[in-house]
Amino acid sequence: MITHLKIKDFALFESLELSLSDGLTVFTGESGAGKSLIFDALASLFGGRCSTANIRQGKERYSLQAVLSLTGQNLAKDYLMEQGFRYTGDEIVITKELMKDGKARVKIGESLASTTHLRELGKTMAEIHCQNEQLFLLEKSNQLEFLDRYGNLESLKYKFKLALQQYRHWKQKLIDFEETRRTMLKRKEILEYEIEEIESISPKEGEDESLSTEESLLANGEKLAENYRLVLEELTEKENSILKVFPTLIHAIQKVSILIPEKKEMLEEWEEVYDRLKSLKSVIREEEEELFFSPERLDMVQSRLQDIKKLKKKYNVSLAEINLLLEEKKLELERWNEQAGDEDFLRIKKDQCLTEMKELGFQLSKLRRNVISQFEEDVQKEMADLGLEGGKLQVVLRWEENPEGEVEEGSKSYFLSESGLDQIEFYFSANPGEKPRPLRKVASGGELSRVMLALRSVLGKQAPSPQMLVLDEVDTGLGGEAAEAMATKLKKLARNSQILLITHTQQVAASGDHQIKIEKRQEGGRTVSHASLLDFEERKRELARMIGGKQLTSAVLKAATDLLMKKAG
Repeated sequence: MITHLKIKDFALFESLELSLSDGLTVFTGESGAGKSLIFDALASLFGGRCSTANIRQGKERYSLQAVLSLTGQNLAKDYLMEQGFRYTGDEIVITKELMKDGKARVKIGESLASTTHLRELGKTMAEIHCQNEQLFLLEKSNQLEFLDRYGNLESLKYKFKLALQQYRHWKQKLIDFEETRRTMLKRKEILEYEIEEIESISPKEGEDESLSTEESLLANGEKLAENYRLVLEELTEKENSILKVFPTLIHAIQKVSILIPEKKEMLEEWEEVYDRLKSLKSVIREEEEELFFSPERLDMVQSRLQDIKKLKKKYNVSLAEINLLLEEKKLELERWNEQAGDEDFLRIKKDQCLTEMKELGFQLSKLRRNVISQFEEDVQKEMADLGLEGGKLQVVLRWEENPEGEVEEGSKSYFLSESGLDQIEFYFSANPGEKPRPLRKVASGGELSRVMLALRSVLGKQAPSPQMLVLDEVDTGLGGEAAEAMATKLKKLARNSQILLITHTQQVAASGDHQIKIEKRQEGGRTVSHASLLDFEERKRELARMIGGKQLTSAVLKAATDLLMKKAG
């Protein structure tokens, strides 16, 4: 409930402060005094439409502020906690300013907020029915809420909501899986190709080095053979080869050493060279015999070296790391193959949830249809008591076709919301013989408020009134017994609520626990509206004005006193 309200520079209100209490508070005053402006301000403060036209002439902005009591408001507290808004004790202050440029500044507690935050918070605490705003009854989801509460279907609806959430969870999991499957399949193809590529080459560690050595030998084999042959021919095979001539040379040196003893060392050197040449001849002979040259082998070695080089370059690894890379790719492929099996699991879970959801949805829809007739009849009786004799409220329930709907029935698919298959709308006619049309299109502000009261009365304990109810001229056109019935219903609803009500009916005004009078004055050449909480004597005079106009005769004052005393009793 609101405990304190401040309005500044809002239309006719230059500055207004009101302390408000629980129970039924009635706002009275002459037409045009500004009563509805207060309710427009409340609607704006709870997230309704705001217009720069409401900024008082000559001012740059309007400012609205309310102190909200959160006692017993668990939904509001939960919302504030979820959104991160802090509050102290059981109170929180909400503020809204609208500038001339159309920009709004909103605060909840000490934190900046949005108009949406105000609207969502307001839904947890209040219903506002005024001439410029219909924040509750015109929303189709709230109309469905009335029907479900009447039929005690909220528990079943909650089960359906949970089933729908589970279905959407597994459906999204499957969608996500299918979206990634294309990537998965492409990756699998790449992995399979790369594994086959590496395994087809199967390089061994150090193989590139040994092949490079062999390649070098093979590539130069022919030249090596020619040179080995030349060396051997010069050493031994020619007629005057070195080793054939060398003994004659040594014999000549021997003679020299005999003639010149000092040359004996030279003889030893020549003999040593001779022995070394014979040894080198044997080495060359062996290497020539071991020498192998094959163009085919060279082609094979070079081709394999090229394959290994491509692998190393492609994967940017050494040959020692290539086999480790191969094992990693095999493990990754195995993981992808395992994940492919998840699709069946996901489909099973989705189908199970879909079956449960459809069963609950059909059951919920059937039960709703079963209670509609009695619901309409009970509401119509209450509407008659509230001055809408002959008025009719019709519940139109339908399923919305949607080619992509989750639920199929026959050859058609239907849209699902968290409330089930049913799309609902209240149709209304105020007079006998008129065809009901959508409530949002044909009902006046007063009619809407009376329909809402009729609904509240029908629901009774099944749907207790909200902590705060704002009604603008709900009693328009009522008198006599209808006005008495309206007053009785409002008084009953106000036992556990704060009801703020604009009224022109003395019976309703007299039923109020509190009465606030709105009046206009001329101040400094400007029209200014004021609001004041009336005491008992002031209430008598205001009721007398409502009964007899400006002529406050003793009879009118007595009638007002009697009415006030009667309602107080």
